[in-house]
Amino acid sequence: MSENRALVIVNSVYQLINAVQIKRSLLHGRPADLLLTDILPDARDYLPRLEQTGLFDRVIFALSMETNQKYAGAKEPELSECYHNTANFLRWALSDELTDYAEIYFSNYDVLTRMLACRFYHQPCAFIWYEDGFSTYVIDYLREDRAPVNRHPDGRKIRDKVQRVLLYEPALAMRGDRLPNVALPKIDRRDSELRELFNHIFGYRGSARLPRFIFLEQSFRAEGIRTNDIDLMRECREAAGGDFIVKPHPRNRENLPQEMGLTRKYPDHIPWELFLLNLPEDEKQQHTLLTVCSNAALTGRLVFGLDMNTVMLYRLFEGKVLWKEDATLWRYLERFRREFAGRNYYVPQTRYALRNTLMFLGGQNGKSD
Repeated sequence: MSENRALVIVNSVYQLINAVQIKRSLLHGRPADLLLTDILPDARDYLPRLEQTGLFDRVIFALSMETNQKYAGAKEPELSECYHNTANFLRWALSDELTDYAEIYFSNYDVLTRMLACRFYHQPCAFIWYEDGFSTYVIDYLREDRAPVNRHPDGRKIRDKVQRVLLYEPALAMRGDRLPNVALPKIDRRDSELRELFNHIFGYRGSARLPRFIFLEQSFRAEGIRTNDIDLMRECREAAGGDFIVKPHPRNRENLPQEMGLTRKYPDHIPWELFLLNLPEDEKQQHTLLTVCSNAALTGRLVFGLDMNTVMLYRLFEGKVLWKEDATLWRYLERFRREFAGRNYYVPQTRYALRNTLMFLGGQNGKSD
């Protein structure tokens, strides 16, 4: 067994950013492999640049999206069929063979991660859940009545393996489980070496000039959730004037705000966190973030300790964000507002207050402070 070796699983851009932070902080000096899955958009594009950094000993690629989708809501006997084929799945789905690990870091309780819990169930291998946005703070994914897989003898094995949760703000957690919450060190925007590392991994060559008001879209249409988010975008655009743009959510297949003439095309495809990481200190108050409750709007505060102009619209929102834990999410957002938000954080309760807030922040007929 490779002593003290770790494996970090990545399914998204935000997870990749957090995986790099985990390796450079908590796993500094330790051998570690990275498991990159095809759930991450354009995952293969990141492979050569990640290998060039030498940060991880190996970068392994996994084809897991199709299997995750097939068994996402499965019941018996489909679940038994799935986990009975664990060895075969890992053999064909991975680009390289796994070794033994002391720890496996993951963000999603998906089929691949649960299969790995079965694979390493009888070995001294700890599973450590790391931050993946507000869901890691509010959802108890292993609650038995939440999904059939949590009652399946193989699917539930991960419960016995998970030891702790890594969060940028452990005191914000309100999942209701008994897992210990441990601090994940925040990313230091002054760390030029880290910034250059991220820029290399994501192929960042500089950002286009963005308008003052940036609306962060969420994946409601991709989830089939009926909401008034388009109406709220229109309200914000009218109050902001022409200095307004919508950043589309990658899971929404159509750019409906652009098709409706509410925004011009968003010019960048870089991760939002990379934009914040490269934002000069003297420009951080030149932009205002608008969103219903996107975690990306909280990232600046949670990950970097920034205090940017941020306007959250969840009190004006009509619809659900989470199907099962919506009430817990609202409590989380209110607690963030009371205890963790900075001085430039706004949660208007009426549309009149929203319009006046945007005018105060430099919108149409308004002046910047």
